[in-house]
Amino acid sequence: MEKLMPYDIDEALKVLPVPQIGELPTEFGREMRKAFMLDPEYLPLNHGSYGTTPKYVDEYVTYLAKCAEYNPDKFMRHSIRPLIENSLKRVAPVLGVADHTELVYVFCATAGFNTVIKSLKFEPGDVVLRYNTAYGACYNTISFVKDSGLCEAVDINLNFPCSDQEIIDRTIETIKEVTGSTGNGKRIRLALVDAIGSVPGIVFPFQELAKVFRSHGIPVFLDAAHAIGQIDLDMDNLDVDYMVTNAHKWMYARRGCAIMYVKKELQKDIFPLTISWAYGDNEGFNESFLWQGTIDFSQYLSTCAALNFIEAVGGLKKIQSYCRNLALEAASLLESKYGLVGMCSEQNSHQIAHMINAKLPLEHGNPIHDAVGAGLLDSMLKKKNIIGSFYPHNGAWWVRLSAQIYVSIEDFDIFGKELLESIKEDIATETEKRK
Repeated sequence: MEKLMPYDIDEALKVLPVPQIGELPTEFGREMRKAFMLDPEYLPLNHGSYGTTPKYVDEYVTYLAKCAEYNPDKFMRHSIRPLIENSLKRVAPVLGVADHTELVYVFCATAGFNTVIKSLKFEPGDVVLRYNTAYGACYNTISFVKDSGLCEAVDINLNFPCSDQEIIDRTIETIKEVTGSTGNGKRIRLALVDAIGSVPGIVFPFQELAKVFRSHGIPVFLDAAHAIGQIDLDMDNLDVDYMVTNAHKWMYARRGCAIMYVKKELQKDIFPLTISWAYGDNEGFNESFLWQGTIDFSQYLSTCAALNFIEAVGGLKKIQSYCRNLALEAASLLESKYGLVGMCSEQNSHQIAHMINAKLPLEHGNPIHDAVGAGLLDSMLKKKNIIGSFYPHNGAWWVRLSAQIYVSIEDFDIFGKELLESIKEDIATETEKRK
């Protein structure tokens, strides 16, 4: 795919220096942190929450902002549309999308889901299905729509660890409960399905689930917030109706950059959260999402720099291989050395991409232990500058940790040691507080 630069559209911009990637570390691991802006004293094992931007991508975003300021009228009126279109053409193959006009930018995955569900027309008794493990913000969005009287919400309850087949079986059971005699023949208007869950950070059998929902005539919204960069997506053959993925997590784009997919035949009924100039003028789906007001488009265009960076370090397959192998090695280390049992057994290791989930030595339901579990993230971040994502699930406390190209197995080793020390210290402190 041709790489379109701002100066290709406006030659006057050739006076502005274009960032170069420069020399990069040759190996993944701690040395690769030189390519990022991370605090050298910070142990970053929570990439899944916010991602982080390579130095080159940050410099490229600054360059784009300078291009916009050099001649705002030219940039906004003549440059932004072809640049956005070119960026989506470059991203489309990564998502397995042949027609880039099925893609638009939104600022995060939650915004994408809000966009779709708030565009849908509901009839009395309509149901939206969600898993009890759905990302909290999207779960709340469904609750908001339900509380507004537009639909009913039904949870598909999962308790991990569980197999793909158990997820599929529970899904089919819930569909039958809603649409069968016990559900009074209610219509399921939409199903929210994770490609990779947030917490637990598990790869879902989303391809099989999509087929299940499709066989029942149920539209599917795929929450692929964690997918792009972690796993391969083949949207054209997946046959889901809507999808959103965060480019600022595992694809290294600037924070505030997500890509939403809407099937061509459904676009006429989907509207952006901010209605602006394109409405009523028949300018189309893509224009309505592009121009919702005057904004800084550089975070969206950062996908081009992110793809350049990925190419420069050896390509997406190399990144995925390193991160998955590191995740598997880390799960084994934490269990064998620190007794932190992983959520995924060897039989279910395919549920691991770049994130692992390990059980903590805390008793869920014990008031002191629950207080410690709820406070561990802030406690470790403030006291030790170390981070993991802690959460309760299925009667236990867990931590989700992220592998990344700037992380090594030694980082997980340090985390295991510091985690157990922190738990011991925090239990003692919490016990003393309650005397």
